[in-house]
Amino acid sequence: MSDGSLRRVRRQAPGKDEAVNRLKEALVEAAAEATDGEIDPSTRFAEVVDLYLDEVEEEASLGHLAPETVRLYRSVLKNWAIPDLGKLHCREVIVTRCSKVVRSARKKKSYDTAKTLKAALSGACDYAVRHGAMSKNPIRDIGRLSRNGEKKKVVALDAEQRVDLLAKLRAYALTRQTDAQGRSLGPRGQLWFDLPDLMEVMLATGLRIGEALALLGTDIDTAEQTVSATHHIIRVAGDGLVRRPLRKGNEDELLLGVPGWSLPVLTRRSAAAGKGPIFASFKGGYLDPSNVIHRIEEAMNAVGYGWVTSHVFRKTVGTVLDEAGLPTTAIADQLGNSREVAERHYRKRRKANPQNVAALENMLPATV
Repeated sequence: MSDGSLRRVRRQAPGKDEAVNRLKEALVEAAAEATDGEIDPSTRFAEVVDLYLDEVEEEASLGHLAPETVRLYRSVLKNWAIPDLGKLHCREVIVTRCSKVVRSARKKKSYDTAKTLKAALSGACDYAVRHGAMSKNPIRDIGRLSRNGEKKKVVALDAEQRVDLLAKLRAYALTRQTDAQGRSLGPRGQLWFDLPDLMEVMLATGLRIGEALALLGTDIDTAEQTVSATHHIIRVAGDGLVRRPLRKGNEDELLLGVPGWSLPVLTRRSAAAGKGPIFASFKGGYLDPSNVIHRIEEAMNAVGYGWVTSHVFRKTVGTVLDEAGLPTTAIADQLGNSREVAERHYRKRRKANPQNVAALENMLPATV
């Protein structure tokens, strides 16, 4: 047993077959008791993954991880790791096999999928190491993933496009106030009028969509011309939509000054919302970020801006600040990111040495 003692296991039943079955069940229970639920090198990797995901779920319930992270990890492990590694014993989950799975995801899907898979696999293997099923984490010996020398292009709206898109979204909203039979949607049609306002708020702040949808009327101070970003909206299994403290990724709160052109929409929205969300469902509750993203996609396709997603608004804020000559630190402060993230994801490629060109002009004559 778990204390090292031995115990004879016996079971009785009216028939031989039933007695054998009962004995088998008792032996399984005794084995579980003896190991106290532990795993070892002979444990199937799929079992380790399940135990690891249970641990991740618990961390999310305590607020240490975002539910979206749990969903992503569960998805990539189920779709990519389990089919090739799930039936292996933990001792058989080695570097070459893990590397093959990760690189297959990179080739067949995308760099981002492979990166998420690698992180999720590393977490599962770390769990196995902590519980004695592996001697070391094989993921740590997999080579670095690359984007094949490509850097994600910063996609943003220019000045003309911003004005044009807002006008088209407002016009489009008018066409979405009736159903297929021509009946008025009433309050359910309000979301389409919300989209241009949401675009303005996101352009004025640089907030992510889940953070913008978490804004309450009391978060807007029009006198001080500020917006306080303190929460984000997520969907939690079993709980529905939750307004969670801090911003996405448990990032710190932000107190942002906003430009004057955004005050009319912020004033109107905060006055109507009171203590509730400035972007509310037709029933008065929070809007689901996923549903709003789908409506944005539908609207953008309809008005000829199919390449625009909600994140393009955030990219546009970073681009406008970059084009104004502001330093990366200022862009990072606005978006609530680190300097490295702002540099990598929110600044377009630019000349690295504009101040040095004049000095280099005299290195050689114009014709040599």
